[in-house]
Amino acid sequence: MQQRLLQLLACPECHDSLRLEAESRQGEEILAGVLRCTGCARAFPVRDGIPRFVAGDSYVSTFSFEWKRWQRTQLDTASRRTSELTFISSTGKQPQDLAGKLVLDAGCGAGRYMDVAARAGAEVVGVDLSFAVDVARRNLASFPRTHLVQADLLHLPLRRECFDFVYSIGVLHHTPDTRAAFSSLIENIRPGGGIAIWVYPRRRLSDVFRYFPNQVDAILRQDYHFTLPARLQPILRRSAGALDWAMESSSDAQRFFSTRLPPRWLYGMCHAAIPLYYLYRIPLFYPLRLLSKIGMDPNPQWRVLDTFDWYSPRYQWKHSFAEVRGWFEEAGLEEIALLPRLVAVAGVRPQA
Repeated sequence: MQQRLLQLLACPECHDSLRLEAESRQGEEILAGVLRCTGCARAFPVRDGIPRFVAGDSYVSTFSFEWKRWQRTQLDTASRRTSELTFISSTGKQPQDLAGKLVLDAGCGAGRYMDVAARAGAEVVGVDLSFAVDVARRNLASFPRTHLVQADLLHLPLRRECFDFVYSIGVLHHTPDTRAAFSSLIENIRPGGGIAIWVYPRRRLSDVFRYFPNQVDAILRQDYHFTLPARLQPILRRSAGALDWAMESSSDAQRFFSTRLPPRWLYGMCHAAIPLYYLYRIPLFYPLRLLSKIGMDPNPQWRVLDTFDWYSPRYQWKHSFAEVRGWFEEAGLEEIALLPRLVAVAGVRPQA
């Protein structure tokens, strides 16, 4: 960690300031030491250059496995901008909008979105409960204005009201309580600062037809790699509720078993997504997409990753636009916007 990060940290229990007792340094970076609360005297280790506010990876051990296995798969390259495009659709922000801003990535994983924001000139703090923070540290080593913290999103070790923008893309629904995790982020936003979150949809087809009737195919193509024939959309619109129920029920039934498998067993089974991709692209077999979800990215490695990411997490809650917008309203946020991705919402903390 860098000395700068100390200015942004606070005790997750009493929110008092922390004092650093450095034990090992490499240039400007503190590799090992102890952060001690000046109020309650609790101590938190700094290990391998990362402050650790949790004893282990708790209920997210599958994510530790996932990001150690696919360390750079989702980072953008010269020929692929998937993470950047996903960042834009999930936050409503162009990366350059964050230049010079202090940004929090809540649930940073291996650092794919931190990479997007850092390249645009933002200073980014990434927090994750899993050991993916160690992977992110290596992935982001060339960006001196990035910081990693291993901590629980429900008990953030951060100073209040210091971030210009907070985002969480595909993470909050993997905590024990999505809404509580969202609420914990609010106090870290400075007055006038913004927040955007993306969580899994509970009523996928119902919400896309209701809120974005003219963007149905664009939205479904982005997350699910399929479109709906125009001639069938009126029929599917009327049956959207039943189709949503079928998709969620089948997924819940499959995950009942998949979440109980050892990660390495499940990882091996997820390789079935590589050949099934070609079967699922045949129109006759489109219904299988509703009843048995697999990754449908053209890249085979992404297909295995996406399939594992769906079936492995212990927690996987789903929410609607109406529900999440209600959280934003109850938090007193302003300029609330439903973004064209299921389910992404953004808002602004009012000026004091």
